[in-house]
Amino acid sequence: MDYKSIRRTLHMGESTERPQDMAEREYKARLEGWSTFRSGITLRGHEVFVVNFRELAALLDTIREQDTVVTSLWNTLPREVKHAYLNDLIGAEMLSTNGIEGVRSTRKEISDALHAARTNDSGKRFSEFAKLFLTLGDDDDKVPAIPGTLEDIRRIYNQVTAGELKDDDMPDGDLFRKGPVFIDDMATGRRIHTGIEPESEIKVALTQWLALAKDKSIPPLIRAAMCHFAFEYIHPFYDGNGRTGRLLFALQLRHHLCAPTTVSLSPVIYDGKDRYYKAFEEAQHPLNCCDASLFAYQMMKFVSEAQRGLIDDLVEKSRMLMAALSAYKDMEKGLDVSKQESKAMNVLIQNELFSDQTHGMTRDMLCDALKVGRKKAKTITDHLEQIGLVAHRGQRPAFYLLSDDAKRQVFDGMKKDVGE
Repeated sequence: MDYKSIRRTLHMGESTERPQDMAEREYKARLEGWSTFRSGITLRGHEVFVVNFRELAALLDTIREQDTVVTSLWNTLPREVKHAYLNDLIGAEMLSTNGIEGVRSTRKEISDALHAARTNDSGKRFSEFAKLFLTLGDDDDKVPAIPGTLEDIRRIYNQVTAGELKDDDMPDGDLFRKGPVFIDDMATGRRIHTGIEPESEIKVALTQWLALAKDKSIPPLIRAAMCHFAFEYIHPFYDGNGRTGRLLFALQLRHHLCAPTTVSLSPVIYDGKDRYYKAFEEAQHPLNCCDASLFAYQMMKFVSEAQRGLIDDLVEKSRMLMAALSAYKDMEKGLDVSKQESKAMNVLIQNELFSDQTHGMTRDMLCDALKVGRKKAKTITDHLEQIGLVAHRGQRPAFYLLSDDAKRQVFDGMKKDVGE
């Protein structure tokens, strides 16, 4: 790659001039460059900017092309499959973003939170956080607006961290923190970054952040990356900045990329968190003068990587779905099953293949999928349980899923078809 950070450029030179003076001169030259996008956010005397260098520009085109492929594959899936698969993607997203920040959570807790969020049960841990992610999976015309006020940022933060903050970590200012906050390398104890302070300066910087978030003169993916860098640099809260920043990043991306892409990023960042922290540490170094170009490039690489994983997974699971439904069709021939009961089995098979959540499907979910009332749905599930195709667990609500025997027959037949 030809593009180098300001600090790396200085290290390659042999000048005896003070590094700070050389960095300042290089900063001013880059800031005025023809391919530079300026953020309008000034942090400790330097404006955050991104140079749209060759590899970054090419990667942005690749992301657009890959998003078209993801969308095309996504639109071939049945509605119930989309629901189950998106639920699973959001669950993995929440689990990973918690993991990045060292917040302990289990797959079952996340599954319970998602169910609680869908049923407006606010009593479960992470349910408020889940509601935010679920909005990212809604139809394009229902995607929530990007924050427009400082109060909006605080409201989102409250939802992200609901029930998870220690008393000492609660914001103690008007909206944000009053005191200092530091980011240290957990392995070495070395101080990596100090957040902006006091709160009055946080408010100034976040007001500039709000303006950048809606600046349509800057390409949207570059804009989202600059906003993410600036938010993490400002670090407006004592705790929960990472989770909030990634949610805001996903929200900005969702206005320009499809839902599956948007809610697939945190697992990729979790697997590459060393690259994430290295890119941030380099960009925020004083000698780099808020040049976020390589940080933006790394964030876009995460997006592209998530898309490639999605494309491979969607192709494979679509193939498996066709084979599983074919295997069930063969199995059904000797059974007394109505058309609606057969459709219910298809829905449960789809849910089984495309969701890793611990729950099956409630009767209300089946009502919605089958377009029948609760009484009819009960008749269907009762008969399918009676003939051994379906089982349920729990009560109020009960969750319906394939019986062990049906699962074995369907998926054994599927494996034969796909050659596994």
